[in-house]
Amino acid sequence: MVKGEKLLKKGKITPQQLQKAYEYKKQYPQKKLLDILYEMKAISKETYVQELADELQINYVTSLDNIRIRDIKIPVNILKQTKAVPIEVGIDHVKIAMENPLDWNAQAYFKRFFHDKNIEFVLALKEDIQKAIKIYENRSKLREIISNIKKELKGAESKGESAIYQLILYIIKNAIEKRASDIHIEAEENGAVVRYRILGKLREILDFDYEIYNALASRIKLEAGMDVSEKRKPQDGGFSLKIDKNNFDFRVSSLPTIWGESIVMRILDKRNVLKKLDDIGITPKNLQHFKEILSKPNGIFLVTGPTGSGKSTTLYASLHEIAKADVKVITVEDPVEYRLQGIQQVQVNSRVGITFASALRSILRQDPDIIMIGEIRDLETLEIAIKAALTGHLVLSTLHTNDAVSAINRMIDMGAEPYMVAAALVGVEAQRLVRTICPYCKAPYKPSDALIEPIKNLLPRDTVFYKGMGCEKCDMTGYIGRTLISEIFLNDEKLESLIAKNKERIEMMKYLESQGFRKMFFDGIIKAKNQITTLEEVYRVARL
Repeated sequence: MVKGEKLLKKGKITPQQLQKAYEYKKQYPQKKLLDILYEMKAISKETYVQELADELQINYVTSLDNIRIRDIKIPVNILKQTKAVPIEVGIDHVKIAMENPLDWNAQAYFKRFFHDKNIEFVLALKEDIQKAIKIYENRSKLREIISNIKKELKGAESKGESAIYQLILYIIKNAIEKRASDIHIEAEENGAVVRYRILGKLREILDFDYEIYNALASRIKLEAGMDVSEKRKPQDGGFSLKIDKNNFDFRVSSLPTIWGESIVMRILDKRNVLKKLDDIGITPKNLQHFKEILSKPNGIFLVTGPTGSGKSTTLYASLHEIAKADVKVITVEDPVEYRLQGIQQVQVNSRVGITFASALRSILRQDPDIIMIGEIRDLETLEIAIKAALTGHLVLSTLHTNDAVSAINRMIDMGAEPYMVAAALVGVEAQRLVRTICPYCKAPYKPSDALIEPIKNLLPRDTVFYKGMGCEKCDMTGYIGRTLISEIFLNDEKLESLIAKNKERIEMMKYLESQGFRKMFFDGIIKAKNQITTLEEVYRVARL
């Protein structure tokens, strides 16, 4: 069977795509049909590599994101020449990803270099190999900075900014360019490694020895106002930098580990967080409910989700919506991530006795209209928040729960009286972040039957799904940016009665669904149908 017909039979392409590819091949007969289909974005990167590997009867990899850069000991010019890169180096084996695994000259070089190891050559996309080599090349360029750092550590004077500060700036600027949310600098047995969290996933960027790591960790702690000499206790701090005319805040955390301190820097970019409620990705129906809750004169409104689900962004967008000149807004945060104009922000500091609970008591004497609590962590804070809500204040806060309805049970489990929760609660929103499809390489595709089968009754027959095929703009990932999927409910008399009677979660969920409540999974399906994200992303972060 011809390759095109095989792909058609597997459901990888449509008859129209195959016909278009055949017409193109008539004009360019030297081109392979598989290459044409890939260039047309009719098939995904994964399908292309898999089919090509089948032709060559060789193993393949579809991503080089997780390779350990430090394991590559081969000169950059050789990697460029052979169009290959080691992706796994063990004690007695090596795996080499190649654009052409049947290139005997390239194979011969690696066999000489790794003469004492078993070598496996696998197929990888040219673009992925080029990206991995570029990361390695950038790492090589850092050697000059690292060399200068070592000279400074031996007493040499620096011209202008110190080399260690140049390294910090390089790490930070590179992270911002790659749209990272966090920078992880981690001590290991034989040195240290820098990793970026990009769109929710960690990616290793560079590594260096202990001498550099110690100098880097100390300088970061110094910039963040932390105690450089204290390495046995966790510490928190922060600093600000102006990069390319934009102001960035950095929240720094240090944690002692068996090999040394783990340093994590959260990148706080006001351009991304200070958004209007309409711009953060809430679907129209949920947005209508959201604004209805924020219009309430008093009560508790909770935003729930795991760490890194965008709760802070949603809370700040809520404050942006309701904070006016005639309204006094006070926040209690740990830490204060973003400094806002026109809002009184209180930083939790347990060392001087400022906890969420103690700050809340003082805030109530400041005549606020709206109170935002960074997180309700204990019963004392929850009880004060409930009393504030029942005495005429609108209280916004967060909880760590898996879904919106579970927030009710969580408050009761913390020790709050059910009738008090029922009276104070005005609504709950739960959310997750999903990666958005890259607009530069977006193309239609057919999701697997395992994804379609559970939701086939929810989809129109002619539904077409899209995904990013991978390009330079998205670093071959197929995704650029993130948006949220959410679920939200408003409290009403019936639900208030169920809460007061401490009914089971299932009973409350049954009532809410009868009123039109839908889980965030279904919100994700809407975004997948609207070509904003992929089905794979929805299944990854939400439950059916």
